[in-house]
Amino acid sequence: MESAEIRSRWLRFFESDNREGLLHTVVPSASLIADDPNLLLVNAGMVP
Repeated sequence: MESAEIRSRWLRFFESDNREGLLHTVVPSASLIADDPNLLLVNAGMVP
């Protein structure tokens, strides 16, 4: 089993799991590094 398949199964499990009325939504990943060469410091990951 490849890592991509494990990840896919894990995400599908939580997408389809509706115990206690909790709905899970899979959100695409995003970079934590801002694409701004002028930015020197990111405080708590908050970049406008």
